Amino acid sequence: MSDHRSIAGKAPRPDQHVPLVVVGAGAAGVAAAVEAARAGVEVLLVDEHPVDNDMMAMDVPLCFGQRMDATVRNRAAMLERVVETNPALATAHDAGVDVQLGTYVWGAFVNSATVQELPAPMLGLADDRRSWLVSFDRLVVAAGARDVLLGFPGWERAGTLGANGAAALLMRYRALAARRLLVIGSGVLGLHTAALALEHGIEIAGVVEVEAHVRGEASEAKRLAERGVPFFTAHTIREARGRTGEIESIVLVGVDEAGTPVRGSEREIACDAVCMAVGLVPSVELLHLVGARLVFVAALGGWVPEVDAWNRTSVASVFAAGDCAGAHDGMLRAPDVAREQGRVAGLAAAVSLGALDRIPLPTFRPPIRPLPLNVLWPADEPAAMREEWVSWFGIPTQFSPHWTAGMAIDEPTAHARLIMSDE
Repeated sequence: MSDHRSIAGKAPRPDQHVPLVVVGAGAAGVAAAVEAARAGVEVLLVDEHPVDNDMMAMDVPLCFGQRMDATVRNRAAMLERVVETNPALATAHDAGVDVQLGTYVWGAFVNSATVQELPAPMLGLADDRRSWLVSFDRLVVAAGARDVLLGFPGWERAGTLGANGAAALLMRYRALAARRLLVIGSGVLGLHTAALALEHGIEIAGVVEVEAHVRGEASEAKRLAERGVPFFTAHTIREARGRTGEIESIVLVGVDEAGTPVRGSEREIACDAVCMAVGLVPSVELLHLVGARLVFVAALGGWVPEVDAWNRTSVASVFAAGDCAGAHDGMLRAPDVAREQGRVAGLAAAVSLGALDRIPLPTFRPPIRPLPLNVLWPADEPAAMREEWVSWFGIPTQFSPHWTAGMAIDEPTAHARLIMSDE
């Protein structure tokens, strides 16, 4: 039982209500938004990219490693690049989705055992100017995943990136300032990151793997080796070196089968950035805040939401799709996997809102049956109407009629006169 006097007037009120909010404009999020919008649901799609330069400098939400060039300070240019590199956003806009980029989700608020006065579940949103609350009926979380980072002496220097951060700077922002990149991890993520960097003109100083063999696909590793990429298997990082605050080289050390460093096996690799591509962790913070049940599944990156065949979480009004529902190599190999999850989640959200069970009501106006005008209104207009019909509230118009009642108009002649007047 609550004391209503203590909470009088204190319950937050949303600035906006939307039937469906989709968080994350990656493959899964856009697919969910488009599917629901095409089913007739009003959809708000929010994504925090382009991230403000100050946030990028703090490596939020991705680990950008302070390796961004000066163009990231131009927010308008970054917004343009984010849209250009994600053509699906145009599809969402054409489907009627309200797309809000550069918008952070900083909180979620739902009624629970300790909170019971909220008028509806709400999200806290913010951009670079203000913050506000949006209430919703359904929520699709497609927040992606974050990088797994490894600590080593000197890792805090500028140049330590996460694989997702490097990919975002390469593809989404086209603003990676690194020239020579060392990739840590030879799994699917590491090989994919190395190939992506090469495609964008970044030299790969090497791919480092603590195991005695490459963990990713042999064919992909062979293609990289043919392009001059060295592989350092059975090696790990000992330290980063360079002037104050900057990575200029990485010292590697060999390890035995037990993972113990081998004395005398150190080698120094010149590079200005090191990319951690050892794994991804689903971004489940928002799902935790709304009360979705989470379980630990190592094969999916750690803590993930329990979902059914429709990607519905344990909270009936909340759905999850894409990497935040479980990150694995299959997602990286085939983006259509995430896209299909999003499509299913968007369709399920629409069905739960009853969108597919009802046909939009059309508009009507009389006459609802076709009738000749002399039958529908056989009487002529009164004289007062005839005299004043070109005025509105007593204000004379600039239009002067060039015909009188009952006057027949020769349509070809009138059309020719109109053309001549336009000329």
